[in-house]
Amino acid sequence: MYSSNKRAGKHPVLGADNLLRNCVDVRHGDKVLIVSEPENETHYDDELTQVITRHAVSLGAIVTVIDAPIIKDPKDFPQNVVQQMATVDHTLFLNRSADYARFIKLNGACSKTICYALDVDMLESGFGTVHHELMTTLLRKLETELDNADRWQLTCPLGTNASGTFCWPNKSGGTDDDFTMNLFPVTTFKPVPCSTATGKFALSRWLIPGGARSYQPATLNLDEPVFVHFVNGAITHFEGNQQSADAVSNHYENVGKHFGIDKNFVHSWHIGMNPLTAYHENPDETLERWSSISFASPRYLHFHTCGDYAPGEIAWSAFKATVIIDGKVYWQDGEFVWLQRADNKDLISQYPGAEVLLRQSECIGV
Repeated sequence: MYSSNKRAGKHPVLGADNLLRNCVDVRHGDKVLIVSEPENETHYDDELTQVITRHAVSLGAIVTVIDAPIIKDPKDFPQNVVQQMATVDHTLFLNRSADYARFIKLNGACSKTICYALDVDMLESGFGTVHHELMTTLLRKLETELDNADRWQLTCPLGTNASGTFCWPNKSGGTDDDFTMNLFPVTTFKPVPCSTATGKFALSRWLIPGGARSYQPATLNLDEPVFVHFVNGAITHFEGNQQSADAVSNHYENVGKHFGIDKNFVHSWHIGMNPLTAYHENPDETLERWSSISFASPRYLHFHTCGDYAPGEIAWSAFKATVIIDGKVYWQDGEFVWLQRADNKDLISQYPGAEVLLRQSECIGV
């Protein structure tokens, strides 16, 4: 499995403690289930499970570690995992299957947490060590502002230009697409519905699966940008080099037919809010691993499309986007400038070491 030697001589504690105590809330005597991936998988570093398990035991927890297969559809979630979840206080997923299931409710009264730190380096970097309470407070503060906002507009250097209103379902008695599990570290906010979204989006680099289900071929590489036009959350046409535009159109056609869904549906979007998200491998060579963490970065904005549900079957990617909310800039050229606002800086200053959030966003390989 993937392993890193960058931490030679370092004792990993801070990130594991932040995860287990500040996020999961593990206490002495608690029963903790850690769900890892099979040994032949390379997505998570096998040392990560060992480090987290050791620290949980040091906190007095009773820990069970099990491997679970990688599912292709949320409805295939392993029943043996669900059964064991019913017997513990906390379940921690170091397994991609939880990512597929993060919008559905799993039985069991235990807490449920997905760890997006994929190796010990990520866990012990600023990504995993900035106090989880602070990140959660910032998330709730941001979501409260978005809940009460009217309009959004977003652009990117390649020509994306789209806008819409914040038409949250909860305002009309519905249910928002909230995550059904705790995310560690805090990555992004609940998806913004696109029923009023209108404009154009510059598709670049690739189309990747949204993460709802697994299918093949899952990725479409793009040698040049293709513009997708949409009105009130529905794709109208693709524009660009004819061959490239046809390839995108055919990809949508195939995925839509495969699942029997509305291929033209544009469901929602969000952008990362954790500037300490970093990725140092080549995304083109490790795209699934890259996509599982990059969505936390302010450098990366993505849309959920193809299917009337989150996270959809095909994701659009935009880099260094600018997001304007009710006339005020929240993200600018891939930087989460909302954090620089005086009230947010005051909040950040209350947590020692958290000022790293105010630095330029880390590189994610794109």
